[in-house]
Amino acid sequence: MLFTVTSTAWTFNLAPQPVPFSASDASFLIATKQHRLSEYKGRKVMLWLFSTWCHTCIASVKKLHQYQARLEKTGLLILAVRNFNNGGVAGLLMTDFIRKIQPEILQYKNWQLAEATAELDKMLNTRKFPDIYFLIDEQGVVQKVDTAPNIHMQSILHFAQQTIKR
Repeated sequence: MLFTVTSTAWTFNLAPQPVPFSASDASFLIATKQHRLSEYKGRKVMLWLFSTWCHTCIASVKKLHQYQARLEKTGLLILAVRNFNNGGVAGLLMTDFIRKIQPEILQYKNWQLAEATAELDKMLNTRKFPDIYFLIDEQGVVQKVDTAPNIHMQSILHFAQQTIKR
């Protein structure tokens, strides 16, 4: 017997404004030191905001690890940022979470682990998504906003391998 499942896709506006847009110069904490997104201008960045209780986030950490060699070769910086107050649910800090799920990532030069500030949350994750990423080009322009990197890996790889047309 063959079963067919029909689904109606929901349309969510993930981005705080239509893409492309200039990335907000939001702050975040790396090892308790405040940093700003503008520090990364000149590099391609995947700014990934997620919560450590999120199941798609766990799957995405593992998938990004699986594609690490290709991502590192492109120079893509993965800025993995735990949502402000972990999205309102108790959970591990970012470094502890990565240590538990995929400890090799702690050694990767193209990964930075961070904690979101209330400012970053207010600027980029107003709808409080537990898993949202921004692909930011070298000019500081957000080219794509989506969720669940594990199911959008080809899109991330494509962005990482592109060169800017000037």
